Amino acid sequence: MSDKGRPALVPRYTALVILTLVVVSGIVGYFVLYQPGPPQVNSSTSTGQSTLDAVLLELANVSPTTLNQVGSGVQSATSPHSVNSSTPLILNGKPEVLYVGAEYCPFCAAERWSMIVALDKFGTFTGIQNSKSAALPESFPNTPTFTFRNATYASNYISFVSVEQLDRNHTRLQNVTADQTALITTYDTTGSIPFIDFANKYVLVGSQFSPAVLRAANAATGAPYDSTQIASQLNNASSTFAQSIDAAANRLISAICKIDGGSPTSVCSQPFAQTLNYARGSPSSSPLMASNVALAEPASVLIGLVRDSRTPVLDHSILSHARPVLRHATG
Repeated sequence: MSDKGRPALVPRYTALVILTLVVVSGIVGYFVLYQPGPPQVNSSTSTGQSTLDAVLLELANVSPTTLNQVGSGVQSATSPHSVNSSTPLILNGKPEVLYVGAEYCPFCAAERWSMIVALDKFGTFTGIQNSKSAALPESFPNTPTFTFRNATYASNYISFVSVEQLDRNHTRLQNVTADQTALITTYDTTGSIPFIDFANKYVLVGSQFSPAVLRAANAATGAPYDSTQIASQLNNASSTFAQSIDAAANRLISAICKIDGGSPTSVCSQPFAQTLNYARGSPSSSPLMASNVALAEPASVLIGLVRDSRTPVLDHSILSHARPVLRHATG
């Protein structure tokens, strides 16, 4: 090939390379812009679900060692108490645990933490969702919790029935049946919530600990903790959360073991499953029940509770016990 031909080859080669790059770039651009790629992750939804799963896993895995260390924990004037009934509450051939509450209720919000820890020892939940109690002007606003409204529960030992009556905005969600209303009328004369019936052998009316436990500085006016902060401490027997939530769960576990024949033995043979035997006080002799946690609050908080007519804990028996405190606080 002559030297005169070489200069002519360079631009043709360069043009070919450029043309090839343009074509390749166009093809790549087409696939990037117009072809479906991997599904986009909704970070808020994905993170929210994974966070909920992690929290529920913490609740399901509170160890027997921790529960035994906590024992009766922070003593409660409200705990499951025995009732006289000749008619057992049975569903699908198993003793039934009936819960009646509402999503706006801060006392229900507190008790659900212990309920999940306890019930996870006897079966498995699906469909539990994150929730919060109602915002201001409700007491203990935005208390972190869960809701049972879409939850299902499978167990070889007990049946669990939940009724979330109202949502955070007091909109009707679920209705109690006539039979459930009869139980509430019999065992919950004040109409307070939460209400839990353990096969008509034990009943709990109200929360076993104050919702303030789930707030900064253990104060009703404190900012609510995040669910992950609470759950991460449930296996720490000396933590404030464990001392209240796990201790309340121990009393629920004790009641369940008494209605299902002590099964499974891996749970019911543990010391923590005997906690109800030495729980302080007898709520059956007290008309306060759910208001016990309210009266433990500062007088200024109690005044706020009384002024809020929608707070479920307020009833005539509560107000009658509150008046001496209010007189002392207001002069």
